[in-house]
Amino acid sequence: MKNRSWTLGLLFVSSLSVGNFVQAQTVEKIRGEEVLLTNYTTSWIGNDGGWEEVHIPHDMLNMFVSDDGTVATICGWDEGGTNVGVFKEGKLISRPEGSGTGGWGRFSGSAVVLDDNYVYQLLSQHGCDGGNSDLNINGLPQFPPCDEKYEWKTIRRYDIKTGLGAPFKGGYGYKGDMLVVCRERDRKLTGLAINDKSLYVAVTGSEAQNQPDSIKIYNRQTMSYQSGYAVKGGTGHLCCDKKGGLWMMQGREIVRLNAADGKILPQKLTLPEDVVASCFSIDNHNDRLLLPNSGVDMNVLIYHDIYNQPRLYTTFGKKGGVFAVDEDHLEGETGELRFIGPTAAGVDAKGNIYVANTAVSNGRGAVIEAYNEKTKSRLWKREGLIFTATADFKRDDLLYFYSPEKIHRIDYGKSGGRLDEFVALTVNPFRFPDDERIRKNGGFITSCFKRSIEGKDFLFVSDMYGGLLAGYRFDKPNYGYIGIPCFFLNNGDPDKQIPIPMWLDDNGDGKRQESEYRYYPEINQYSMSMFVDKVGNIWRGTRGQGFFSWKLKGLNEHGVPQYDDPVLYPLPENFSDAKRIYYNPSTDELFLAGFSPKYQDKQDTWWAMGSTIVRCDRFLERAAKNEIVKGWKADLIFYIPFNIEDASGLDHDNAKAFAAEGDYIFVAIARYGYITVYDKLTGKLVGRIEPGDNVHKQSGWCDFNYAINVMQQEDGSYLILHEENAFAKILCYSWKPVPTKK
Repeated sequence: MKNRSWTLGLLFVSSLSVGNFVQAQTVEKIRGEEVLLTNYTTSWIGNDGGWEEVHIPHDMLNMFVSDDGTVATICGWDEGGTNVGVFKEGKLISRPEGSGTGGWGRFSGSAVVLDDNYVYQLLSQHGCDGGNSDLNINGLPQFPPCDEKYEWKTIRRYDIKTGLGAPFKGGYGYKGDMLVVCRERDRKLTGLAINDKSLYVAVTGSEAQNQPDSIKIYNRQTMSYQSGYAVKGGTGHLCCDKKGGLWMMQGREIVRLNAADGKILPQKLTLPEDVVASCFSIDNHNDRLLLPNSGVDMNVLIYHDIYNQPRLYTTFGKKGGVFAVDEDHLEGETGELRFIGPTAAGVDAKGNIYVANTAVSNGRGAVIEAYNEKTKSRLWKREGLIFTATADFKRDDLLYFYSPEKIHRIDYGKSGGRLDEFVALTVNPFRFPDDERIRKNGGFITSCFKRSIEGKDFLFVSDMYGGLLAGYRFDKPNYGYIGIPCFFLNNGDPDKQIPIPMWLDDNGDGKRQESEYRYYPEINQYSMSMFVDKVGNIWRGTRGQGFFSWKLKGLNEHGVPQYDDPVLYPLPENFSDAKRIYYNPSTDELFLAGFSPKYQDKQDTWWAMGSTIVRCDRFLERAAKNEIVKGWKADLIFYIPFNIEDASGLDHDNAKAFAAEGDYIFVAIARYGYITVYDKLTGKLVGRIEPGDNVHKQSGWCDFNYAINVMQQEDGSYLILHEENAFAKILCYSWKPVPTKK
């Protein structure tokens, strides 16, 4: 039922007389670097490469395949710098340096091509991010001027084997390896093609400069300008054929031009209505055109008779891709020819076909696959993961971990390397287009909480800043591995009188109806902590105003969780700002992390977890006795490193996320992938875990609020899953505490 009366359904625990409490302990803060733990192993999930030089990018938006099977992929941005990756026989053989993740003003473009010696990439370069006025080896500027009107749009050249910049006479840029095509910020390079002698680049015009859309042609050996011509109808992805033609995508049409002079040739095709595609390739060995389709069919369309009237002849890949249901696969289940989002395709001279994928679940990881086209047998596959996410355990079956959109099957025998096989995608945007995980302009989903409620599987996910929570139920007979949306909770805004909305899928159809919403008073829209405990209760911190709890009542006839109206609890004494919350229902322990009067945040360091952690024993038992009231005392208060941002670098030790499990509290530190471990009872530092040698000790920053999940195993060891946002994977530590002498 819909609740429009905001004040109804909200209980506030008011000040009452209280009984005696155990006096809260206070532990002084200690830095973590003094005690490095050694009795743990480092593994990972989600990426075939575990460190910088070998990691697989999280997107692949375009691709070029050479006759010998060398493949280059490109994406607009990769956190770890593999904007361009060069593969051969399943191995990443080079990663062109500085190929454009935004640093130093460089941004990767939309196309890449190869010849026997070089990689050529579209790339933009501006001069307002680390730029300078120095000259390069050619005596030309390393950067353009820092001016909002100017930005170099370039073709950048690299050595195909080493990935190092390949300078040439007349080359701009810090390595002298950039061919500047145009300098106006409002113009774009939309396509790049190559033949035996030339490079062709599609350039948008500029109304301000009265410049038309055009094709420019450069000598491939000297990188010098040869000629060019204007085009009408827009510019887009380009491919050369071996009969003097240049094919170009113009909106939903692919047209053929005379490559030399731009004369429009009669061959063209129109994309079918349900096809989603941004590029194509020409198979010059068999006179075919390959069109990768990320639409509902999730396959590659193959056109024949392309020099007369191109016609769709066949397709490659299972129709419906990963979402197809057949006698061997459920919806969402991965497998050969079951593509997760074809974005590019090409062929080599040996009859092999290559397909690059970026998951249709809003770009949640890339897969590149190679097949013998005739036998349809897979030759190799390499997988990446979205740049930042964590995973959680299926606690009743530890052979499976869940990340926000994927299910991973674990092989513990691979300890020290990649542990998992990606076995299912839990998001189907064609069946549930309003799924929060794929919502355009929605929260960036990163955190996940795998839960079992009344013996049934549920997944809850949150965004980077803990401002929303979405829940999914599973119905294997009818939906396979796809999560059915069933729950949503979001921050409100008290200034605008927007309440907290909670959606429960009362009728079980996975779609939101207004009548299925409940509304509750909002007291602070800057909540940074939405947490689901192991039995399905919802917790939400409000920073200085206390914290909410929605108690699970059970499941309705459709298997959708039902909740009591929320209770708002006050913060304990000597604790001032709840930025993270964690509750363990099996022990009735509540943990809050944030700030305190003793160690305050004087500059609103919004991203940090805080300086103070408190433990509250028998919390719900005490709440039931009306003992959790203003002035109540926690059982333990202890302090962790916190420093304001003042360019000293001390804030690198600030905490970002935490989890409590077994005898310990695990705190994820902002930088370097460090985790500090504290004794749960005393607050004493146990030691620090950091990425091991097998991942080259590399990790990105800890980038979101619930980045760590921990599970204690029967032998007393702990499995720890931690975000690793530099190289698109999730770290998995196995730690066995050393028994302490008594």
